[in-house]
Amino acid sequence: MPLAEPRRLRLSLVHQLVLLLVGAVLLAVTVLGAAVAWNLRAGFSDYLRAQDEHWLDRFAEVAAAAVADRGLAALSGPPGSLRPLFEAVAPSEGSAPRPGLGGMNGPNGMGGPPPRLGPGGRPPPGAGRTPERLSLIDAEGRPLAGRLLAPQDVSAERPIVVGGRTVARAQLARVAFATADVDAAFLARQYRGIVLTALLLTLLAVAGAVWVGRRWLRPVRDVQQAARRVAQGAFDVRLSPQGNDELADLSRDINAMAASLQQLEASRRRWIAKLSHEMRTPLAVLRGEVEALVDGVRPRTAAAMLSLQEEVARVTRLVEDFHQLALSDLRALPCSVAPVQPATLLCEAVARVEPRALAAGLRLDVDTGNAPPRANWDTQRIGQLLSNLLENSLRYTDAPGRIALQLRADGPDHAVLSVDDSAPGVPAADHTRLFEPLYRADASRSRRLGGSGLGLAICRAIVSSHGGHIEAGASPLGGLRVVAILPLQPESSA
Repeated sequence: MPLAEPRRLRLSLVHQLVLLLVGAVLLAVTVLGAAVAWNLRAGFSDYLRAQDEHWLDRFAEVAAAAVADRGLAALSGPPGSLRPLFEAVAPSEGSAPRPGLGGMNGPNGMGGPPPRLGPGGRPPPGAGRTPERLSLIDAEGRPLAGRLLAPQDVSAERPIVVGGRTVARAQLARVAFATADVDAAFLARQYRGIVLTALLLTLLAVAGAVWVGRRWLRPVRDVQQAARRVAQGAFDVRLSPQGNDELADLSRDINAMAASLQQLEASRRRWIAKLSHEMRTPLAVLRGEVEALVDGVRPRTAAAMLSLQEEVARVTRLVEDFHQLALSDLRALPCSVAPVQPATLLCEAVARVEPRALAAGLRLDVDTGNAPPRANWDTQRIGQLLSNLLENSLRYTDAPGRIALQLRADGPDHAVLSVDDSAPGVPAADHTRLFEPLYRADASRSRRLGGSGLGLAICRAIVSSHGGHIEAGASPLGGLRVVAILPLQPESSA
């Protein structure tokens, strides 16, 4: 028995977006926090070093004055003997000691008042350093006070000059960064602030990402559910888009798709109903005549065979018309364009129906005076267009009547074909529906006059396949006017 494949962890698009946002914020906060911490450490170190050098300059001045007064003995001796020098360098009473120097005169130093406390009762940064960092050597390098420092251990050095001659040197030992308790506490507070700020920003980013994710997830789920319902055939589903972003546009597109599918489904059902209805009549007539011939009720004469042939031809035309319309709905109506003379096509179409028109008491007028000399059209399709338009006028124009055809150029790129007939007319409300399959306006243009009701629908399909436009309106002759605008060079032939 084969083992089932393990179920893979599936992250939705919204969850991936939330993770991406949180990851980006975390990366940004981490990089920014590290940069701020490094800059703080480097800046604080430079600040302390500058303060040490400034203090050492003042100490060298005070020590030079002491040596000038008492000799080198002022710089040597036990630590307590240097207390007057430190008191001279220390800040005045009531002012804060300079960071990095206050420890020289603090409780751990060689006497002097304790450093003034900073905010919160804590010593200011740099306070609390021990005086063991100071070393005094004479001009020959012999130690006077403090321990002897190696060159690599010296952080800062200043000469003690008396009478233009260097009699001694003051040195400060190099120490690890922020070794004093006050300095370490100051940096720790700064680091804690950076960490807390980073955590706060991270929490805000997570909360914002979750809010955005939920806000985006709701319309995405709605669209997903709507798409599933549409796939199941529920074309009446509609969404309520909110906002003006891409998700709202997607909801509107889903609504448009559902409405289009609903319209197509209604059209399909209407077509099936109309097709079955239209096929029922000729098939019933054909069946009745065949049964009469089989039962011997009607003799098998040439007239009977001709009647059967006409009914079969009617069914064949109906099926062919539906086939043409089905192809046009699929946007695949075949056309083979070639150079033609439009006026010649019109005259040939009129010649084919002129005997029937005269027999029905109708007069045919043709105007090709302004017709374009040449065009790239499908000869068979344009011939079918002309035949259907003329057939429509012949069937539905009362005698005595008139049918007028005109073909003229409309600029260098288009031709206009118009067909006018006399009464009866068509109500204006029905003009736009005449090109719908199987639509008939009223009793004056009904099935009793023959035809399948597909002629004008096929005309629209032919004109559309050539990149043109067709419309119907009232005719000045009292009947119907049909105008077709055709490009002389359709895109399919370019």
